Amino acid sequence: MGGRPADIWLPDFCRAPMLFAAMLLAEGVVLAAYLAPTRGPFDFYGFTLASVYAQWLTLLGCCLLCSLKERFNRLPVARGAPLALVLVAALAVAGALAVRSLDRALELNLTGDSSDARFISASALLALIFGALTLRYLHVQEQWRGAVRSEARARFDALQARIHPHFLFNTLNTVSGLIRSTPAAAEGALLDLADLLRAALARNGGRNRLGEELDLARRYLAIEQLRLGERLQVDWRVDDDLPLDMGLPPLTLQPLVENAVLHGIAQLPVGGTVSVQARREGRGVTVHIRNPLARPVAANIPGRTQGNIRNRLRHALGSRARLALDGSDGHYTITLWLPLPSIKRTGTA
Repeated sequence: MGGRPADIWLPDFCRAPMLFAAMLLAEGVVLAAYLAPTRGPFDFYGFTLASVYAQWLTLLGCCLLCSLKERFNRLPVARGAPLALVLVAALAVAGALAVRSLDRALELNLTGDSSDARFISASALLALIFGALTLRYLHVQEQWRGAVRSEARARFDALQARIHPHFLFNTLNTVSGLIRSTPAAAEGALLDLADLLRAALARNGGRNRLGEELDLARRYLAIEQLRLGERLQVDWRVDDDLPLDMGLPPLTLQPLVENAVLHGIAQLPVGGTVSVQARREGRGVTVHIRNPLARPVAANIPGRTQGNIRNRLRHALGSRARLALDGSDGHYTITLWLPLPSIKRTGTA
């Protein structure tokens, strides 16, 4: 009896990116073989035949591993990986036999003048070597992606832990000074604080809607306006046609607005204006957050908060999501480009 597998070790060859990566690696092996100095002049005809044969075997092998992935992943890697390679080699032997027989029957001589045993054994050996390298490479890639996801989650948890005391102590100090003079404002600040803490304490790992993110940023600014008074002015320009239901990682906008207040307005004796603009542009949404600077900064170097949010946006929305920084003209501007999800077309019966 074998032990239980420690993790899902077999890459998911049912996914198009994995299939494409395997076929690209196979083509790279064929190209390297035909570019070797010992082969003499480049044989384009032979290279084309070898590419077709290699891609065909790679596609068959990926389909086999895709169909058996659940069974393989129930096995420990020490037993499952050799078994997977043996099956791939057996598939290569069967494929080589079929191609060799068809070539001889049609008298095309596509597979050369080598003996059947040499052609079949070479196919099996190459399948073993290439299969082992491909499994190892793609498994390492999957582990790296998992590590990136884990790091992004850890950074998000650290961001949440940092937010809690700031919201709590600053807002409670503000509320304590408003209870007797303006109880209605104190009550509103406590309600805003409750919503902000609810978002910061959420651990469901899901997404917020764009409308919720904008509302959290607005509530934060309302609290800080009570604390800073006339030193903080807000220029809020949000278009009415925004896709407010689009999904974003939690706490995307509020920490950026918080930085604009803490590192911009709060550092200036006369204060200033925090500008928040959001508009629809083509297949996405652009958000600008701008504040005056107390001193020059290197805008091309993101801080911990900006770097964390940039990584989470790219992880959640893809490589098209962008976070750009600009520190010119005595102001610090953060620009977010949030692409809308692609529309999936469904057929009709």
